[in-house]
Amino acid sequence: MTMMESPLHILHLEDDPRDAALVQAVLASGGITCAITLVQNRVAFVAAIERGGFDLILSDFSLPAFDGLSALDVARGRCPDVPFILVSGTLGEERAIDSLKSGATDYVLKERLARLVPAVHRALQEVKERVERKLAEKKREEYSRKLQVLSRRLVEAQETERRHLARELHDEIGQSLTVAQLNLQALVQSPGTKTLVPRLQESLGVIDRVLEQVHDISLNLRPSILDDLGLEPALRWFTKRQAALVGLKFNFHADALEQRLDPMIETECFRVAQGALTNVVRHARAKTLSVELRKEAGQLHLRVRDDGIGFDVRAVWEEAVRGATLGLLSMEERATLAGGGLEFKSVPGKGTEVHVWFPLIWQTSLAKSKIA
Repeated sequence: MTMMESPLHILHLEDDPRDAALVQAVLASGGITCAITLVQNRVAFVAAIERGGFDLILSDFSLPAFDGLSALDVARGRCPDVPFILVSGTLGEERAIDSLKSGATDYVLKERLARLVPAVHRALQEVKERVERKLAEKKREEYSRKLQVLSRRLVEAQETERRHLARELHDEIGQSLTVAQLNLQALVQSPGTKTLVPRLQESLGVIDRVLEQVHDISLNLRPSILDDLGLEPALRWFTKRQAALVGLKFNFHADALEQRLDPMIETECFRVAQGALTNVVRHARAKTLSVELRKEAGQLHLRVRDDGIGFDVRAVWEEAVRGATLGLLSMEERATLAGGGLEFKSVPGKGTEVHVWFPLIWQTSLAKSKIA
């Protein structure tokens, strides 16, 4: 056994000086350099605990007006990370088990003090591993926090770019196509263009289709109704629009909102609904659709239900994790980024429910100015 580089600061609760000296000798012979504070009663033990600075606590089990389990209770309340080893000659099997259940690191019988040095090394190794785990967990949480901030900024940048592109499509490209449409219509009515009318009409048909596509792309990128009127009108409009695509009967209900929600909550809730409703149209083969937006216990809850073919939730999640599909993961990520959560309920042949919830955060004056 190698000698420790620095003294191990030990608090030793023991009322027999001879036993205390024996313990110190055993530790020294095992290569453990110690700085031991010896206390013999509750008052001295509590005072030493309050001062702190110990790497290890050793405690006898039976003392006058005090016992090892009481000392363990004090130590766990004041310094829970410091290992606690009972060293006693009166510790039976039942009490030993109780001490370990109560949080003792280990126990050593005085008649078997050869176990003390290995027990100390195990206890210190456990402390080292626990510190390393906590450090790793702290780093992981910090990395997760930074990743979440980055993801949130990425989503915000994405939505800003979508808003910009939607307006460009509507204001610039849409208006330019409309001008071209008007000019062609004027040519159709002009004298001397009779032979060109079929081609002009064909061109007008093409422009009509392109205008419709531009309109649809603009709405899918970022519907202006979401920025102008808010979440509830945008959801009502989009639900009606999607249901009309495949002839679905639908029911829409939304609790009254006192004011506009935080833009991020509005955006992420709408995007999750957009994903859920798009899945219904593309895959569900449903006949009816229900969308609910409710306030419950300080949270905003969105539920999208259909009576379609349903799916195996576990199997689909496994495919999503493997990268086969990103839709479900994207919906979950959006909910998480906004401080909420998401769950799917589905049974093959019995429809699907998408339930997402967000903190009920209202729009600030600063957010209003950003939207404007």
